[in-house]
Amino acid sequence: MHSLTQEIRSFSRANLRKQRTRVTTLTGRRIIETWRGACLQVEEEEAEAVPGGGGGYVQDLSADLQVGVVKPWLLLGSQDAAHDLETMKKYKVT
Repeated sequence: MHSLTQEIRSFSRANLRKQRTRVTTLTGRRIIETWRGACLQVEEEEAEAVPGGGGGYVQDLSADLQVGVVKPWLLLGSQDAAHDLETMKKYKVT
């Protein structure tokens, strides 16, 4: 059985997909975040003509109870999931 440390050390960056993250600020400004090498590049997205003035920030107050099982003994989730007793029982977290 391989340890998690061995898996991390043998992982190649070539296996990663290129990722772009679009961020909408509270004022409605949209920016694109892209990793290039070890640096985060930030650029402003071109404004699109949207009927009604365009989108702004939409606050999401719903609980995010999704949990990802990385390994049988390693879970990944949000603070909402960590505070939900039923979710913790479901995944047998003690």
